Parts: sequence; structure tokens; C-alpha cells
Amino acid sequence: MRNLIDPRQTRLFDPFDSVLTPQTRKHLLDSWPGVFRHVLLELMPVDAIGGHFDLTMGRPTKELYSIAGLLVIMEFRKWTKEEALEAYCFHMDIHYALNLEPVAQDISIRTLERYIARFEDDELAKTVMADVTVRLVELLELKIDKQRLDSTHIFSDMASFGRTRLMGVAIKRFLKQVKRSDPNDYESLAESLRQRYAPGVNQLFAEVAKDTDSRRLLRQQVAEDMHLLIRHFADHPKHSGKDTYKNLVRIFYEQCDVQEEKVTVKAKNRR
Repeated sequence: MRNLIDPRQTRLFDPFDSVLTPQTRKHLLDSWPGVFRHVLLELMPVDAIGGHFDLTMGRPTKELYSIAGLLVIMEFRKWTKEEALEAYCFHMDIHYALNLEPVAQDISIRTLERYIARFEDDELAKTVMADVTVRLVELLELKIDKQRLDSTHIFSDMASFGRTRLMGVAIKRFLKQVKRSDPNDYESLAESLRQRYAPGVNQLFAEVAKDTDSRRLLRQQVAEDMHLLIRHFADHPKHSGKDTYKNLVRIFYEQCDVQEEKVTVKAKNRR
């Protein structure tokens, strides 16, 4: 049975009121646990994870938002499985970040490993990374198309092509999902389109010249590719129901407009 507690749901009584002073609460809110709980936790792919369990039958799962969140935190904190278990069970900052009750929690290493396997099998880590990146870009009003000289820039991997790269990675991940679930549907696409997104993520569009016109033409091509894929697979439930397709649609309509079948990339919102 699926166990879900939507982090956007307001509680009548906050269980942390009795264990946090105003100063410690402010510290959590101002640090990464507050950002994770109030901004990122709702992005966790609980629908995909929950699909492995019956809606009402069987024993309740672990709370799925918290488990998915734990796996994401485990990666960016570079924890071992044992360290992740200890944090989930005993660390109050992790309880706050994951919207758990501030008491000792219980989870076994076998349970943790099962959820890790589901993340890997469904390629959910890529989906989470895309969603988190987009949300942070929007929240912080970052201009990811401009490279900072500061080597600590967290979006330096995306800075060279900005929106074009974001759209291209979304296409690549969707095509990978199509190829894996139905090779015939993948092969039905034009070879030129398939080859355009065949390179690894770090090599995507590497052969394209860096001048303004080349980048503009590439961005238009990627936008048209997105539109083609969205229309082509709209009536294929086995593909259109996937998170990679939903991400493709969301990113396309955030970045592009369609008028009379003509695709245009929206002007950048300069601040």
C-alpha cells in the first residue's frame, strides 16, 4: 500500500514546534534542509516509485517522498548506505528536510537497497536532476546562458548552451526511454534526429560552432525536434505517460511558443 504525505500539505500542528527553538528553526530554514523540505521535496518522483506498489493492498510502504528525498540527499552528500540509514533514523536535520516526524525512524538496509534499485531501473535520478535544476534556476533567477568565471558555479556544466542544452538533454532522455521500452518506435524516427542526440550528455552539440548564428539555428532545430516528438508520441500512452515525456512537454512550453504550427523560441527574460 502506498504511503504518501504531500509536503505541500499544511499541518495543523507542526511536530517540530516542541523540539526546535526559534533560533534552530531559523538555522534549518536558512540552510539546505529548509530549501529541500519547502522547495525540492515536492519534486520527488513518487508517482513512478508508487507504481511498483498497490494503491490500497498490502503493508504500507515507507513514506515515499522521504525515501526518494533520502536517495537524492545520499548522492549529493556522498553517503554510504550505512551513513544514509543512520541519518534517516536519527538525524533531526534530515528528518526536517524529509518532512518526517522528529523521532527515531526505522529503515533496513534491504529496504534502502530495493528503493535504490527502483531508482536505477526507472532512471529516476536523471528525472529528479532535471526537475531540481529547472526549479533552482527559476527560484534563484539564474541566467544559465552566461558562463561565470567563478569555477564554483553550480550550473557551469550547462552554461555554454543554456536553454538549448536543457532542451537537448530532455530530448536525449526521452529518446533513451523510447529506445529501451520499444526499439521499433525508436527506429521509426528519422535517423538524423536520432543521431543528433546520440552523443553523451557532456558531448551533446559539441560539434556546433560557438558563434551566435550557429547557436540560434541549433536552438531552433532543437525546439522543432521537441515539438515533433511531443506530437508524434502524444497518442502513444506507453510513452506519453512516462516522466521523461512529461518533462519534455513542460520544458517545451516553458521555452517555446507554437502559432499556426510554427515553433518559436521565447525571448529570454532579461532582468
